[in-house]
Amino acid sequence: MPAKKKLWALALAIPLAVAGVAALKPAAAPPVTDQFWVERRAAARIEARLTHPEADRYRSRAPAGGCPVPAEPMPLGPLARMEAQEDWGGIAAAYALEGEWNQAASFLERLPASPERDSDLAAVALARGDFERALRLLDGAIEAKPKLPQALWNRALVFREMGLTLRASELFEQVAKLGEQGWSREAHAQALSLRESTLERERQWKAARNATLALMEDAKAPLPLDAARQMPGTVRGVFYEVVRAAASKERALELMPLAKELDRVQGGRALTDYVQRVAKRDFTRRGELARQYAEAMRAGGPMPDALVDRARLSGDEDIYLGALLRTRDGALPRLKDTVERIKKLEDPWFTYVADRDQALQEVAEGSWWKAEQRLFTALQRCREGTLSVRCLELERRLTIFYTDLQRLTEAEQHARVLWAGARQLREWEKEFTVLEVLSQIARSRNDLGSARAYLEEWSARGATRSCSYPHMMLAHLYYLDLRPDAARRELESAASCADNPMLPMFGATVAELARFGSGPRPQDAQWLKTVITRAVEGPSIPEGDRVYTHYLEGRFLLDQDRARGEALLQRAIAEADALPRGDVLGRESWALSYSSLANDAGRAGEFPKVVTLMAAQLGTPVPTRCALAASLHAERTTLVALGPKGEVKGHYDGARREAFARMDSSRLVPETLRQTLSGCERVDVLAWAPLFGRTDLLPPEIAWSFRLGRAQGPRPTPEAMATRRLVVAGVEAPSLLQLPRLPAWTPDAEPGAAPPDVLTGSDATPSRVLASMADATEIEIHAHGITDPSISGASLVVLSPEVNGRYALTADVVREQRLTGSPTVFLAACSAGRTTSLQNTEPFSLPAAFIDSGARAVLASTVDIPDAAGRFFDGVRRRIHSGSPAAIALRDERQAWLSRDARAGWTRSVLLVEKAD
Repeated sequence: MPAKKKLWALALAIPLAVAGVAALKPAAAPPVTDQFWVERRAAARIEARLTHPEADRYRSRAPAGGCPVPAEPMPLGPLARMEAQEDWGGIAAAYALEGEWNQAASFLERLPASPERDSDLAAVALARGDFERALRLLDGAIEAKPKLPQALWNRALVFREMGLTLRASELFEQVAKLGEQGWSREAHAQALSLRESTLERERQWKAARNATLALMEDAKAPLPLDAARQMPGTVRGVFYEVVRAAASKERALELMPLAKELDRVQGGRALTDYVQRVAKRDFTRRGELARQYAEAMRAGGPMPDALVDRARLSGDEDIYLGALLRTRDGALPRLKDTVERIKKLEDPWFTYVADRDQALQEVAEGSWWKAEQRLFTALQRCREGTLSVRCLELERRLTIFYTDLQRLTEAEQHARVLWAGARQLREWEKEFTVLEVLSQIARSRNDLGSARAYLEEWSARGATRSCSYPHMMLAHLYYLDLRPDAARRELESAASCADNPMLPMFGATVAELARFGSGPRPQDAQWLKTVITRAVEGPSIPEGDRVYTHYLEGRFLLDQDRARGEALLQRAIAEADALPRGDVLGRESWALSYSSLANDAGRAGEFPKVVTLMAAQLGTPVPTRCALAASLHAERTTLVALGPKGEVKGHYDGARREAFARMDSSRLVPETLRQTLSGCERVDVLAWAPLFGRTDLLPPEIAWSFRLGRAQGPRPTPEAMATRRLVVAGVEAPSLLQLPRLPAWTPDAEPGAAPPDVLTGSDATPSRVLASMADATEIEIHAHGITDPSISGASLVVLSPEVNGRYALTADVVREQRLTGSPTVFLAACSAGRTTSLQNTEPFSLPAAFIDSGARAVLASTVDIPDAAGRFFDGVRRRIHSGSPAAIALRDERQAWLSRDARAGWTRSVLLVEKAD
């Protein structure tokens, strides 16, 4: 072929070849059509906002009437095109608009972290009712982008669904001010509706209360009959006071129509009979007493003792009872009088008051199980009647009761019933008070976002009551959540309030925030000085309060003047050691001083000193090899590993920004420290709350245990062990707990060993179990454990009830016992090993209590366990009998179970606590 022809042929071939290659390549996916998104928005079934631009175009929504219509199948073509383009956000938005939240979440999790992604994931959490996670995601998104409209909108929805309507209204108004087409108008309408409906409840409550109180001041005031029909509880609570203050027979009889109306609404004739009894009294004597009672009511506060005595002598039982109930300081000493007079009345309104006060007395005497049964029975009886407001009071008392016991699951259940009931019955005062309780419970559960949410609503509803308190509490919550800038803003707001009492919590937040950022602010030292001065003012200051001031000052100075700070913290420790163990503030100062010193030593790279401090705090010998010391104080974490030859490897992190409660603690110990421990046969872990009790600090293939205390005497040989074995099983849990019956556990006989002592059925009561434990060398308990599944409140073991109703084996009761047999204890009960995670307390759990009372080793699960758990614990026990150290026995039995059963993951959460030899 001539050269010219060859060139022409080549020139023609090139574009053909290119075309052929192009034909082999997949065609570019066409963009998803607008029609797809128009249809998605039109069929949207969600109220949350999404950050995808097409999904977030405003769509008006109308209430859905009638039966729900099944959704049309989503066209797959657009989804495939988005998948080809890796538009995971678009696919997630499409599924979310359909309410397919699981599908939406799976695609959102493929996206890189961003405020937008977190806002969309919060919408998923909201749809699932997981308000805690939704708030956590939204708080982070808004902190990064304060005006992200979708996050603000979604946060308002979360608040609204939690019933926090005034704060939700404020958040919707923030969205309205952004001026977005459609969304701003709807946000303003939502804000207005929520605010008006909430404030209307307040107006109705105040109107009913004030209209009834007016009867005490003005004989011509109209009887609030309409209010009695709409809010009988509110009116009735005040009506008794009005009758007591009636100064004549005629005035008492004028109140009869209101008494009859309340009886008609609530059933019975207690109020009608009451007015008739009062009208028959001799008013030449009663009249003056009634006037004095009214005067004392107007003055507020407790009744004068002189008036109480005059009412008692006069025989006017109702005035005497009213005075007793308003003399709260003397309520318990006068309890017998109160209960006797309530019994005479036969009025269910006061029956519940008697139950409440008798329960308070029982708690004060340490018989909390009696109080629980009394309150529970009273609540059940109340729910069968119509006195709903009194039921709310019992719910409140049970909430406080369970909160004090750190049984936060039960506390939250009753608090939520109280919260919903108070809103339904328009009991504004009870709405207000339960918000603070809900915030405290959430804080104890380490749900800091919800704790702030309740507190924000509390502040929005009652700012006139206290300016500084909500700011101070919010500052501390932000500090706990490692958000120092937000904490500082709230702290400064609290300081600017005229009513700021400069409480110790204010000082504690100042002391902690002083080390963040560029260090203390100019005013911090003066604030702390004021707090300390006020804390020690007065003639009789509790020693625990005085010790706490040493801790506060030492904590504040530690990062500025280390020598002075250390000296004050050591002084706090020494003085706290001299106080009774029950001095809560003294023990808190002691624990926080130790954690401050340990983490300061870690910051200075003095890792052997960290080990020495941790051993001193735990009352155990200082280890020289094969040990891990772990200490945490807010954002600071210190870890020290001692290898098999005593080599020291330390790690300090002073800039953690994620609250420990939300961390996966299996990531806490760096790989370099794990390598240091890899040559150890077993590892002793020295840790304080909140790290004590975390079963994932080290991997399950390592044999390790927590160390606490020091054994008295040499470790017994395997031959000498189990000379007296106690087994508790077949427990009959009290009916009020509604727990399922556990399968019977029959211990196998062992060749050459004495048969175990078995307590079962109605014999397995707390008193008999405690008595049998005294000289046992091995203790097994197969029973239910009760605790909160989402936090770290210390658990209790449910035993068969005594005649007096007591059924619980708790850490405080066990700690008071003396176990002379130095037993190994196996707690085969759900979550029996769960430990309090609050840093300012000592490890408070059943395992720690057994160690304190004399046990040599304790095994317990920190999670719920299956029925087969008895066999697992028995396997560990047999390995110990064959001569394996407890840590190695636990590790080997766990590995054996994991190797043959994929469902045995719970074995990783079995805790071992041992005393040092």
